[in-house]
Amino acid sequence: QLIGRDPLIYHMGLELKRELEFAGTDSHLYAESMATALATHLMRRYTTGKDVIQSYSGGLSPCKLKTTIEYIQEHLDHPLSLAEMAGLVQMSPHYFASLFKQSMGIAPYQYVTQCRIDRAKQLLTRPELSIVEICHQVGFQSQSHFTKVFREYTTATPKAYRKAR
Repeated sequence: QLIGRDPLIYHMGLELKRELEFAGTDSHLYAESMATALATHLMRRYTTGKDVIQSYSGGLSPCKLKTTIEYIQEHLDHPLSLAEMAGLVQMSPHYFASLFKQSMGIAPYQYVTQCRIDRAKQLLTRPELSIVEICHQVGFQSQSHFTKVFREYTTATPKAYRKAR
């Protein structure tokens, strides 16, 4: 039984709401990661049984990490889900996300976003491609969200980045 308010749940909800309002469909992987974290918090905080959450050590095996990274690189133009990546290496989404973070130092959704921005930087050197085309080739559904995220990672808009090159 829940008594009072849980500040972590409240803040996770606010953050998820903010992300979905501003990013829309581009936030699917982020939302899935937040849902996994929320489920883990609820299990740890509000279940009465023994701790069923495994402890993790060592990260993903080199083979599973390589498989995952190659898959991400090949599918940057598609919406990627945590469940999809976890299924690729036959793990639960929570277990996969935890081991991925241990291996790479960042969450899967952060890694995917960084890969998308890196690919966008490469594509911005090709003047025959419009920024809208690049936006879609790196998996963003809207140019405004692409511009916002690109600026967060590079401190420049895609247009300014292209002009400076």
